[in-house]
Formats: sequence, C-alpha cells, structure tokens
Amino acid sequence: MQIRLSSDLQGRTTAASMSVDELLARFPEVPHDLRDEPLLQEYARAFGPLLRVARKPTPCMRDGGDAEHVFYTRLVNDLAIYGIGLARRERTLARLASLLEQYRKQPATFACTLVPRKAPGTPRSGCG
Repeated sequence: MQIRLSSDLQGRTTAASMSVDELLARFPEVPHDLRDEPLLQEYARAFGPLLRVARKPTPCMRDGGDAEHVFYTRLVNDLAIYGIGLARRERTLARLASLLEQYRKQPATFACTLVPRKAPGTPRSGCG
C-alpha cells in the first residue's frame, strides 16, 4: 500500500529531519519540559516529514480524518495528553519509544501502517 498525498500536501513534505524547536513551535500542545529529552530529539528526526503534514482533526471528523489527521493523532496526541497533565512523563516517553521501535522495524512503510485503508473514491474527511 502506498499513501498518496494530495498536491497541496506534497509540496509541504520534505525528507529533512525536524528539530525539537520546530516540533515545539509547530505543536504548542507539546510540553516544553521535554525539550532536552534525547528521545524527543530522535522522535522529531525520525517523524519530521510526517509531523510537517500532520493536522489536528476537527471534532466533526468522526471517521478519524485523512492521512494528515491520523499522523497528528498517532504522533502528537500522546504528547498533548501529557501536556495537559493526563499522563505521566515516564509512560509518555515509553509510548514514544515504542512508536520509534515500530518505525525502526519498517521505516520505508511505517506511515502506511498508521493510516487505515479506504476504498478508492472515498471522499475526503471533513465537516460539511
């Protein structure tokens, strides 16, 4: 399976890694107390291209949204939950480490494992 990004998203992705500072700037819900955590640095480098297209789903996206929304849910949600105090630091870091381990096993196809399959011609998610 191959994830094809729409033309507007294709231009926003690059193979370059992301810095922790860029991650924190792009997602203010990520707590800044993790800035110096080596695991977060590795996380930003590994998932930078996916994080650059990640978008927070809106409440009306009952089906989980499109690829960019799933990337947000899978890659940023745990950090945001920790940021509002609903998770412990150790557990959050363990979840990040687990995701990195999954990525290391299949880096070329990892993004495909995050996004559920949709039938051809399925309309894009959204409100309306």
